[in-house]
Amino acid sequence: MKDKTRQENHPKLEIRKYQNRRYYDTTNSQHLSMEQIHRKICEGYDIRVVDAKTDEDITAKVLTQILLEYEPKKLDFLSSDLLTQVIRVNDTLLKDFYDVYFGKAFSLFMDSKSNFEKLLRQSHALPGYGKPFDPTLPIASVMEAFNPFGSILRPERPEPSPRDLAKELDAMRQQIEDLKKQTSA
Repeated sequence: MKDKTRQENHPKLEIRKYQNRRYYDTTNSQHLSMEQIHRKICEGYDIRVVDAKTDEDITAKVLTQILLEYEPKKLDFLSSDLLTQVIRVNDTLLKDFYDVYFGKAFSLFMDSKSNFEKLLRQSHALPGYGKPFDPTLPIASVMEAFNPFGSILRPERPEPSPRDLAKELDAMRQQIEDLKKQTSA
């Protein structure tokens, strides 16, 4: 599964790992320590680590090693039972599970995020609702009272019909009666 969480605009480093456990940044032509690689990742770099002898991509192994050495608290969410099962289970089965499970989980997360954003955009279009989370809206309505051209620029609202007003008045009377009952009880 391709890592969808990576940002394409992050700078990238190509690193080769040699037998003597040294890392060489081929992008910038310099040797790096594990700590320097950790710092580069924290600064926003994406890395790709290749074994110099076999040309095998060992990025995941190096990232795991960095987590173990420099970010051990981030692994606390993995229980001992889960880690034991990971060690015992068949490699192919485990990889397939993680690819499918996390792929779907990430996809569902992105769908939920998209649906939530769509809901916010739709709520903006509902009558009686302003822009969601617009902190300037209350100030704008107050300032409108001081605008001499406000009534000219604002479209005329139709007067509510007597029928609508009567319904609203009946609803308010009912609420008052309900409140009286609650307070007298």
